[in-house]
Amino acid sequence: MLAAAALLLPALTSRPTAHDSITTRVTFDREIRAILDARCGACHSSRGSAPIPFTTYEEVRPWARAIKEQVLSRRMPKWHAARGFGAFTDDPSLTPLETALIVSWVDGGLPRSATVAPSTAPAASAAPSSAPVASAFRRKIDAFRLQSNLAITVRAKADAGVATLSAKADAPSVTAAWIAGWSFEPGDPLITSARISSASGPIATWVAGDPPVTLAAGYAIRATGTLRVELQRRAPADYESSYTARRSVLRLVTGSERPARRVVVEEAQCGVPPSRSATVLAIRPLLDRGGSTRLWLQRPGAPASVLGWFREFDPSFARSYWLARPVDLTPDARIQSDTPCRVELTLAR
Repeated sequence: MLAAAALLLPALTSRPTAHDSITTRVTFDREIRAILDARCGACHSSRGSAPIPFTTYEEVRPWARAIKEQVLSRRMPKWHAARGFGAFTDDPSLTPLETALIVSWVDGGLPRSATVAPSTAPAASAAPSSAPVASAFRRKIDAFRLQSNLAITVRAKADAGVATLSAKADAPSVTAAWIAGWSFEPGDPLITSARISSASGPIATWVAGDPPVTLAAGYAIRATGTLRVELQRRAPADYESSYTARRSVLRLVTGSERPARRVVVEEAQCGVPPSRSATVLAIRPLLDRGGSTRLWLQRPGAPASVLGWFREFDPSFARSYWLARPVDLTPDARIQSDTPCRVELTLAR
């Protein structure tokens, strides 16, 4: 949720005191912990990408007012798509009800539990596990452990199990592998994004907080030759604690059979007709830092289909937005925008 945790620093001067009066029925154990687990746990856990865990009351309380300010301003979780413009399966942002509960809890004195004393309060639920994504092909999952502080090129075997690889690894390259899912675990909290590609072209983009991705049954991306993982890292904030970097872990769901529909990742210019028909599964705006654009699909004689409104673009968090309802892109259709732009499309053909 707070992968760019440096944004919290201005709010530190308004930390709650130990003697706040209780004026709300919302408690940490009953409502707030569940929200934080669901919306923040991917980053704010013992193995997450953010340096500040939000798994216990003691960890959350000093940051409570900062959390409130961040969710009210919609700066966290990191998500650059405006609410109400398009629908996405990977949207981590809080619902209005979740935001209201956090505000009520903070303004109401930060009660831990209505019925359980602090000394006997139940333990926080376990942090999200790093379990591999489910395979649409029921194939073996390949896991590659990568140095976390470099842009890495690794050679990966299609039938590999868990392998420890570095920039100088020289295992056999992928041959005729089809990738149907992926997940990424950063090795340190400064990693903001990862870009995965092979000799066949781009495969996937991961941004801090992203859940594992599993393509629909019968869909897969072709990967050949060398897998390349390029990492983006941010500068540490002054208040962040030191950490021991681990190796990052990339997990891929792979198969050897050709899928019913091949998935490709291609760049496109807004307003330019596609070269052939395809179904748009995900869209990744390619904007200048701070840029904004509204995107929609336009067909002759049909109403526009809103794809999304993307604001305050940050290249360090240039994620793919997976459409809740994929749209068909035919030669007579156009992805239109209110500003000149390029997009990267994940397409099924």
